[in-house]
Amino acid sequence: MKRVLVSLAVAVIVLAGLPLAAQTGTWTAVASTGVVDESAVGIYAFGSTNLGYNGAGSLSSIVARYNVTNTFGGGVSDTPPWTILELGFFDNNVGSSVSATLFRVSPCTGAVTAICTANSFDNAASTCTSCQFPPTTFNFAASLYYVEVKIGRNAVALNPQALTLRIR
Repeated sequence: MKRVLVSLAVAVIVLAGLPLAAQTGTWTAVASTGVVDESAVGIYAFGSTNLGYNGAGSLSSIVARYNVTNTFGGGVSDTPPWTILELGFFDNNVGSSVSATLFRVSPCTGAVTAICTANSFDNAASTCTSCQFPPTTFNFAASLYYVEVKIGRNAVALNPQALTLRIR
């Protein structure tokens, strides 16, 4: 009987720790998982991870939004210590751009406040850029959050792409 109780106690302790262990701490998204604004219908294309222009030849901007959820503490903490928004992108020309802006939304009113923006820079290969914000920025008990990605170009031959997003 004592052995059964000890085994049961050990199982409870191990299983109680699993929800905490399952928390990744970092919020992530690949660009192909965003919700594209209806203004970009017919001009965007998704790859396995990327978001960019299709062959329609448009110079209009592509806008996509990504809901941010609390991957840090779940039911344990509503205030993750995140301080960095990171954007993975491809942008090899001064005539194109990719940006990611983190927004805070007030519940009930829907009032939106920009927190920080990560902007692309010209580079021959895919790379990352980031912006920083104070560690007290997030409070999931008081606000909602999303990231908005904008992709632009001034010539049809350019093919900027958003690739990845992380908040850490």
